[in-house]
Amino acid sequence: MKFLRKYGGLALIIIGVALLVGLHLTHITMINMLLLLPMGMILVGVVFHVWMLKRDSRY
Repeated sequence: MKFLRKYGGLALIIIGVALLVGLHLTHITMINMLLLLPMGMILVGVVFHVWMLKRDSRY
């Protein structure tokens, strides 16, 4: 559980980027709702990762 909490944000970022690449390679870039899902995953992953780094920091 500690591993998931520590690297969960990075996992969301990687999955979001993989989804964006997959959508681009399959030429499904005209549907905005499908593009919002990976973008949201990347943003939530960045926020979660920064929050966890700040929480674990001594400063």
